[in-house]
Amino acid sequence: MIRLTIKPLLQFLVFIVVGISIPMNAQETQTYNGPLQIGKYNGKATYSYKLVENDTVLDGDFTVLRSNLQELLEKQDYSFQFKGAFVDGTANGPWKFQFGEFNSKSQSEVIDYQYRVLVSGIQKSAAGKIKMGKPNGKWTILEEQIENSEISSTLFKSVVSFDNGVPQQNFSINNENYTLVGRFLRDGLAHDEWSLFPSNGMDQSESWYFKDGILQSIRVDDDNDHKTIQAYKGYSGETRVINLDAGYIKALEIQLSQVDVDILHHNSLPELLKQNAARYQEVDGILSELGKSEFLPEFKVKVPYYPLDSSQIRKVDSIVSYYKKANELSESILHNSQLNILRLSDTNTAYQYNTVLQLKENYLKPIQEIVSYDSLGILEYTSQEQLVNHVFANGMPKSEMDIEIQVDSVSSSKSYTIPTTSLTKSSNSNIENIEAVAKMGYDGILAIANEVKETLAQEKRQNELASLEEEIILQNDSLVSFIIATNDSIPLKYANSLQQIKSFANTTLNDYSKVKSAQNRLIAARSTVKCLDNLNELSSTVSQMPAYKTTIEESYTDRIWNPFMATLMDEDIKKKITSAYSKILEPYFLAEIEQHLSCDIIEDLNNTITATYKKVLELKDQDTKKLERKLKKEKDPVTVLEMLNVQNTTKQ
Repeated sequence: MIRLTIKPLLQFLVFIVVGISIPMNAQETQTYNGPLQIGKYNGKATYSYKLVENDTVLDGDFTVLRSNLQELLEKQDYSFQFKGAFVDGTANGPWKFQFGEFNSKSQSEVIDYQYRVLVSGIQKSAAGKIKMGKPNGKWTILEEQIENSEISSTLFKSVVSFDNGVPQQNFSINNENYTLVGRFLRDGLAHDEWSLFPSNGMDQSESWYFKDGILQSIRVDDDNDHKTIQAYKGYSGETRVINLDAGYIKALEIQLSQVDVDILHHNSLPELLKQNAARYQEVDGILSELGKSEFLPEFKVKVPYYPLDSSQIRKVDSIVSYYKKANELSESILHNSQLNILRLSDTNTAYQYNTVLQLKENYLKPIQEIVSYDSLGILEYTSQEQLVNHVFANGMPKSEMDIEIQVDSVSSSKSYTIPTTSLTKSSNSNIENIEAVAKMGYDGILAIANEVKETLAQEKRQNELASLEEEIILQNDSLVSFIIATNDSIPLKYANSLQQIKSFANTTLNDYSKVKSAQNRLIAARSTVKCLDNLNELSSTVSQMPAYKTTIEESYTDRIWNPFMATLMDEDIKKKITSAYSKILEPYFLAEIEQHLSCDIIEDLNNTITATYKKVLELKDQDTKKLERKLKKEKDPVTVLEMLNVQNTTKQ
């Protein structure tokens, strides 16, 4: 329904104006003129309505239309007009729906002193009576080709009579290629002969024979031969009434041989019914937007009914579950880009990939068909024996299979046996065997998925190892180049430490080269890259240590006035702190590098050196008298670092 929102102030003013007459006229019919959108259709509307609890309930005549001359002249215009009436929000009475897509070549005619623009395009229409939301009486649906404002051809036409929504008597549906005629019983069930005729008289004709809603047979004729397909003729068991739709056609196919199914697919009777249903669906969608509607026609048929008990329903659910899990796994394998590249050169990967392909073909494909029948709700419209014969026409798949492999133009084959305890047995019921096939397909693909996971993990490790070894060489070359370039520009004691770093890097590389195990080599490669990276950082820090020392000395030197010399002189301040850095800590750092260097301490040692430098600079502007007294006699570097509040993680 259409909801109108009235602002509280407006409601109050209206109440003041009309006074106590409002309760008496709350159901009074009002008229609306203005824009209205119905789904994708946006046009100008005129309709009558009543307000019921702030809902706009359509009641009375209704018209909405759209056309735009300017758009028509410039490019293309879509037009529509829906005209009818409602009773308490439900469509009722004569209705007409028109839809058009037109263009114009700006041609025009003058008729009775008026210009008429000639248009070309497609005109669709649906017209008939509606009885409280349901089609009633004869409904005609048309789709026509328009050329220069004249009908040039009829693309589609449907004429169906209804009694309160139930199709009755004779009907006809035709498109450009075929015409379908048939009839219904008073309860809407298909009956007697439904005939499909080709428009050109050259294609096959087709007749479906119904008896009280049950399809007996289908006869297909052409110029040379005819073929009769037996359907449910002679069936006298329990039945259910369903719609003649895509689900019914699928249920019918299960009863037929593959040859008959191919013949059925070749012809157009179901396609014509599908086209007809789509046009009724469009009208129903419009009416449903506006109010209550039950406009969809229901062409009814009867089908055999084989109800499933609770145990069988659980097995169907299990089949669906196995299929969904197996299909998801198979798709992840078959669409893995790394695997698709690797299988071109690796025999084992090609074997895994092709095994999944064959499992999909032998197991998932037939199970997928059963899953689709379940989604359409038609599993109870066929016997389980017919279902198995249809889906597994060549017999139940075996747990063993030969897998063809081709790598670098070399072909080979290898057997594969599904690792499963679930097997089909002659003593099982049909539904149990179907469940077993679904489980076997899942078990097979799951096993391959686990193998593929290891294959990809191994490939990933190999790629990572290659990348790490390349990084090892780059890191070592960078370290050696830096030390050679820096060696002659810094004092000897720092240069000696750099040479020790270089020597340690060489030892680390030699140790790595001796690792043979693939798994251990990857672990060693990761740690070697990290070690060399830290050595590069440490070598950079060592090269800056002379500058650290100079900066500290300059920072702790003040210019003071000497009255005896009558001049400014440099004076070292806080000598205990600077002395602790230059005579205790710096030598300690260099000694650690030259005597105790290991991959485990490099990062922490580098952090301690830089943290100490920053801390000493910060102390220059702080009150350090107490600290200086403590440093006076302290010679242990670890204790000095603790006094400076520098975390020395190398000794933890």
